[in-house]
Amino acid sequence: MNHSPQVALPQGMTRRDVIAVISEVGRDLKLSAAAVYILTKLIGSTSAKDWAEPGAEPVFYGTQETMAERCHLTARQMRSHERTFERCGLLIRDTKANGAREAGTGRGLVFTPLKARFADLLALRDQKRETTNRIKELKSLRSVRLRRMKEGIARLSPEALDDEVIASILARYNAWPRSDRLHSLGIDQLERHIQDATDLCEELEERLENLPESSCEPAISFRSLLQEDNQKNPPVICNANVDERSAGKPAHSDLLRSEPSGSDDCRENKCGVESGVINPKLEALMQPEQLFKLASDDFQTALALRTNRITTEAIIDAAHDMLTPLGINYSAWRAACGAMGRHAAALCILVLDANRDHPQTPVRNPGGFLRGMIRAQKRGNLNLTGSLIGLQRRRG
Repeated sequence: MNHSPQVALPQGMTRRDVIAVISEVGRDLKLSAAAVYILTKLIGSTSAKDWAEPGAEPVFYGTQETMAERCHLTARQMRSHERTFERCGLLIRDTKANGAREAGTGRGLVFTPLKARFADLLALRDQKRETTNRIKELKSLRSVRLRRMKEGIARLSPEALDDEVIASILARYNAWPRSDRLHSLGIDQLERHIQDATDLCEELEERLENLPESSCEPAISFRSLLQEDNQKNPPVICNANVDERSAGKPAHSDLLRSEPSGSDDCRENKCGVESGVINPKLEALMQPEQLFKLASDDFQTALALRTNRITTEAIIDAAHDMLTPLGINYSAWRAACGAMGRHAAALCILVLDANRDHPQTPVRNPGGFLRGMIRAQKRGNLNLTGSLIGLQRRRG
């Protein structure tokens, strides 16, 4: 009995793909976990050739008793599952009056409806994956906001806690949903929460700037001011050869000092440590506007899609948005933030992304390279400033 001779799976798809898709979207079809399992067992007991050939009808000819025994069910339970699949439009029960099924007459559980719907189920699976990935991105972005908020709170002095605005900010912060409940919010509500969290972070930082003596601890990205009286620091001429190896080459993750670097007895290195003076050129290099110029076109686009202001937080958000395009796992990003802080982690992403088009040794595996930078940071060997200098030289 031919129910639909024109039915065909999408090109290249087989019975194995049908089973995989059903396993992934079965719950979205209102099927229980047990029903999904039974359905995949039934599909697996049909002819693989009938799924691959256009116009062929996949049919399960086995008896209810046999399949029920295989699945450790009663015949009644198996019959109930079959009726459920029929109501869901996944199969047709084409049996004799007494329920018998025969391969010779083509009578049995006909999966032609499922074969006809497979393209729609495939689209459902892709949409589900996209939703899952988006929720994962938003959850990771919430962790960025959470870390940013905690950094701001750490800078509050005890006196600042009596401020009404600060008290209101902290109350709204304490009302944030827990991290393990973010997935249940859904995309729309989660996106609204991320926007509210961003606004709250900016409100706290703005209030910190206006409060006297608001910093108990410096921000992680805080850099000490340049000494105004530079004449007190004697000029030093480096007595070591300049290391040119970063010019036109990828960033190094195994160096400690900023390039160019001399030997351990270099007078320039010793003087820099003793005086505590930050090179004005290095200070300028760390400014968000300069970092933006060093970034790749993709990184700049990611930042521009979020805001038209080039700030440190915008750099961090753009780095977060580049994780998926670069194939970097969110666990690596969280590890980097924990090891070196959000700002330094964002600079690592900027460097890795910019060096993908390196003419000699491009970065092929940004995720693996980032984990290498994390290990170098823990060993105290990460030279992020030197990497940025090398990138600046290559940019001309």
